[in-house]
Amino acid sequence: MKISVVIPAGGAGLRFGGEVPKQFLQLGGEPILKRTLAVFDSHPNVNEIAVAAHESYFCELESYKIGKLKHIVQGGETRAQSVFSALQAISPATDVVLIHDGIRPFVTHEIITAVAQAALEHGAAVACSPVTDTIKQVTGGIITATPDRSTLWQAQTPQGFTYSTIMQAYAAAHADDTLSTATDDSALAERIGISVHVVPSSPSNIKITTPTDLIIARALLEYKE
Repeated sequence: MKISVVIPAGGAGLRFGGEVPKQFLQLGGEPILKRTLAVFDSHPNVNEIAVAAHESYFCELESYKIGKLKHIVQGGETRAQSVFSALQAISPATDVVLIHDGIRPFVTHEIITAVAQAALEHGAAVACSPVTDTIKQVTGGIITATPDRSTLWQAQTPQGFTYSTIMQAYAAAHADDTLSTATDDSALAERIGISVHVVPSSPSNIKITTPTDLIIARALLEYKE
């Protein structure tokens, strides 16, 4: 199985604060993004990686010396626009496209393989973990509903698709300008009628978006090492 990986890394990290985008912050002496790339680079079925980033970070990405990083493209104004740019750089001959957050460095080979295999079989698949907290639906500061949490899963990445499936989903979103507001790749597939398969993942596959997340990530890294 040939896997192409798309990693959007053009965000400014506004929720994190500071001048350096969060994907380039240090985690255990290495940039978070470099750690994420290294996991995919070492997976035997990954053929190529495409990263969408701000052009001011192109040289830094090249300095990481990630062998399978074949494409570095200019990121867009939104995550989805960055993904779309990177998608257009990868080979159409690939079996599966995995889209992964650059700030999820604890993804494992097992999760990558499981999502890729499910995507190959079903057309679309997403790493998810069951919701453990009770979720409240709120409007105007008032709780309006309490969904049954047994039916709720928290979407993570990687999210995997066959090449034709993800290109169809993104082309449709590009055509009606949905890319300016989209935050989830599988949602773009869902909106054109594609069924997306859930692949159970690990709660440790965290997304580092806040200073608190970085503290947790450092603890996880220390535990793993």
